[in-house]
Amino acid sequence: MLVILVAISGCLSEGTDGRGTPHGRTAVVTILPQAEIVREIAGGDWEVVVVVPPGVEPHTYEPTASQVARVSRADAYVRLGPDLMPFEDTLVQRITAREPGIAIIDMSEGISLLYGDGKGDEGTTRSRTGADPHIWLSPANLRIMAENVARGLSELDPAHAADYAARKNAYLGKIDSCTVAIRRNVSGLEGRSFLVFHPAFGYFARDFSLNQVAVGEGGHEPGPAGLSRLVSLAREEGISVVFAEPQFSTRESEVIAREINGTVVLVDPLAPDVLENLVRISGAIRNSYGVG
Repeated sequence: MLVILVAISGCLSEGTDGRGTPHGRTAVVTILPQAEIVREIAGGDWEVVVVVPPGVEPHTYEPTASQVARVSRADAYVRLGPDLMPFEDTLVQRITAREPGIAIIDMSEGISLLYGDGKGDEGTTRSRTGADPHIWLSPANLRIMAENVARGLSELDPAHAADYAARKNAYLGKIDSCTVAIRRNVSGLEGRSFLVFHPAFGYFARDFSLNQVAVGEGGHEPGPAGLSRLVSLAREEGISVVFAEPQFSTRESEVIAREINGTVVLVDPLAPDVLENLVRISGAIRNSYGVG
């Protein structure tokens, strides 16, 4: 943690006006997956700093006071979105109180969010509280996020708007290629289920007509009835894998895997190489069904 804070301090303390870096501007993002998108669109003159350190679970993260002070000296804070991660909402309030002029770019604007019932907001004005925050695990959402970043940077730096637009278009092309690769991996699996301990892959499942099934409720092992349901589902659909994440203990996932005579496979929703990671996830789902 100390190393991360020192790095942020170095990134955010230089420049003649106390903000940015000697070579350009600084953008802060909340989690690692956002960094790829911002770097691709912002280009080399922007320094991109990540708030949540690698390997740390962002749902329970608490920024320090010194981190807030350093983040507030950035030129832009590219947030995941309101009500998606509680600490991010608090962080935005704290940094805008310190530095009202900092640009806040909302990556989630325009995205149809998923809630606990697995349904989107359908364009209504209901509260976003309780929405699935894992919006980056969807090529369709990534396109919207890229548009939001390009628009936000262009408003902040209109002299380079054409450059941001060009890099955005190049990134959209990469998203399209990623989507083709994923569809190839999940071809023939439409409507099938995959088991996860932490339900992070709802948007991915929505994009590709898959069914995410969480093995626990609220991060806890299922009761006898829930366990029986999961075992029956696994037998009916030939599921032999429980997907777990490196940020969480695998103990509960291993319990379920034993019950279905299966194995635990790690997938990381917070991997920094967003597009390649989505292809890896689709390949893991394909392999879980023994499809060559």
